[in-house]
Amino acid sequence: MAIGIMGAMPEEIFLISENITGKKITTIGGRDYITGKLCEQNVVAVFSRWGKVAAAQSATTLITNFNVKTVIFTGVAGGADPDLNIGDIVIARDLLQHDMDASPIPAFKKFEIPLLGLTHFISQLELRTHAEKAAARFLASSGLADIDSEILAEYGILTPKIAVGTIATGDEFIADKQKIAKLREEINGLLCIEMEGAAVAQVCHEHLVPFVVIRAISDKADSDAMHDFSKFVKNVVNHYSLGIVTEMLTQWEHYN
Repeated sequence: MAIGIMGAMPEEIFLISENITGKKITTIGGRDYITGKLCEQNVVAVFSRWGKVAAAQSATTLITNFNVKTVIFTGVAGGADPDLNIGDIVIARDLLQHDMDASPIPAFKKFEIPLLGLTHFISQLELRTHAEKAAARFLASSGLADIDSEILAEYGILTPKIAVGTIATGDEFIADKQKIAKLREEINGLLCIEMEGAAVAQVCHEHLVPFVVIRAISDKADSDAMHDFSKFVKNVVNHYSLGIVTEMLTQWEHYN
């Protein structure tokens, strides 16, 4: 059985795909699934595309067609917690869909997934702890040395920190402080927002497959979000994704 690795943009998955050995490409549903070995582990990597539906489709294919035993999602997110800065890392303890609301029907709470009875999908403790340790090793090593020093200086990325907590997912790129403030009022302990993680978590939950979502903060979901996001994705995220995932895979026996 292999480990599934996902990213919603080519930049989030490019260096990982480039480092897979013995690779074979299988195209399903317009997506290339790259099988092979990374750090001596059997892996299947896929660029899922943006949004909940695209991510759910890709995660389902990883599980049903490739029989992956674990799903790792790596990429970027907009910061919701004011204590988080660009370059910090968030690992999901739990995820919810902030645009899911069936609450006009009295049987359901806001954010609850109808018929599942859940608002939050919780990641496996052992796997997220493994990811947290891998992220710490990446930051403590020379991982950031591969990133242009001018870019690091521009973003003020000197000593990035790691946070574990709640991630909210929705089919919207948010660049509005007021909207973030409202989400923070509604979602206790919200760290960041993105567009895929909770959909992947729901698919994995329904298939009983462990998952972890790892996000690097690319912007603060404010009026500068699009500029910060674009530059971060172009210059930084590949190194975060490859560094953290390879640290996880290199020490995989300690998780298993």
